[in-house]
Amino acid sequence: MTASFWSKNFIKFHDTDVIIVGAGFAGLSTAFWLTHFQPGLRITILDRLSPGAGASGRNAGFLTKGSSAFYKSLSSKWGTQEARELFEFAESSLKETHEHILTKSSGLDFEVTRSLTLLECEDVPPGVGLDFKWVKQGELPFKLQKKYAGGYQSGPEYKINPRELLAHLEQILLKRKVRFQNNLSAYRLVSEGVLTEDCLIRGKQVVLALNGYFPQFHPAFKKIVTPRRAQMLAVQLDEPLDCPDLYYHPDERVYWRMLKGNILLIGGKRLVDTEGEMGDFEKVTPIIQDALEEFLHSNLKLKFQVVHRWSGIMGFTEEELPFVTKASAPLDAFAIGGFSGHGMGLGFRSGKEMAQLMIGELQESLFTKIKSVKIDI
Repeated sequence: MTASFWSKNFIKFHDTDVIIVGAGFAGLSTAFWLTHFQPGLRITILDRLSPGAGASGRNAGFLTKGSSAFYKSLSSKWGTQEARELFEFAESSLKETHEHILTKSSGLDFEVTRSLTLLECEDVPPGVGLDFKWVKQGELPFKLQKKYAGGYQSGPEYKINPRELLAHLEQILLKRKVRFQNNLSAYRLVSEGVLTEDCLIRGKQVVLALNGYFPQFHPAFKKIVTPRRAQMLAVQLDEPLDCPDLYYHPDERVYWRMLKGNILLIGGKRLVDTEGEMGDFEKVTPIIQDALEEFLHSNLKLKFQVVHRWSGIMGFTEEELPFVTKASAPLDAFAIGGFSGHGMGLGFRSGKEMAQLMIGELQESLFTKIKSVKIDI
């Protein structure tokens, strides 16, 4: 977006040490760790809307390491050792989110829980050394026993309102004197810093944390990140449902959880319309929404009334692993994104590695070791 000649002000300049473009979980986490390691560092965070307005505030509120199906896929692609390292990375990300945000933020409501990957027939474990426990059919919630043979369980994990999580993280950063520039789009990197629609923000380092919107920013990202829509549905159940965990049905690409007040959140079903869900337009479509409702009717045998429908844009990479890396650009630039639906679980620790890369405490991220990404902007 650019400003009209008739409405723009004279070009303004603002000096800072670090410019972070994107106020989602990864961008705010990077700022958190930078100010943790180097208090007093001047940081400016830009967002075209506001913190949490994108996918970070539009998900189901799963703070999770990920499903057993995800780690089984990683083991087959990269090997058991790499899958174990990624599992431990996600585990540490949750622990540090709990330690530094959840327990330090007064009024932030969260619930300690577990995740359960449901299977219609018993499958091989996801990998040696991965902390998943097989739950037998008879140990599942009664409503699930007719459909599923059991599932792989992991924990502790957390239920959270993602917008509240980011709001509390924003408050932490404001106390650390981080500057937020909302409703401001960055559209070009120059040697002095970041050029927006009506000003140049001068900085020594730039972090791009755009996830699904990377291809909008620069064509170099079109071969690296694919934006995909994730649709959600909230329903009011007619009867109580005793399902206390975070649930995945990997074959259907469906996930759901219960909220207070007998509200159920469900998301996924993107494979029903794979091509239609490509792109960065936040909307809901009948084909996906109908499939989510049908899942609740047919698989879970539930009666309900729809409360709300919405969507968010995820950034996928080919390997479904993010990148935390330095970029080749007109100034000292870095990029973090491509979380492929795992941003809430991996985001906080990824922000830490991004900060460590920037200040020279880390030579390369775990993700770079597994998957090399070269970015020329």
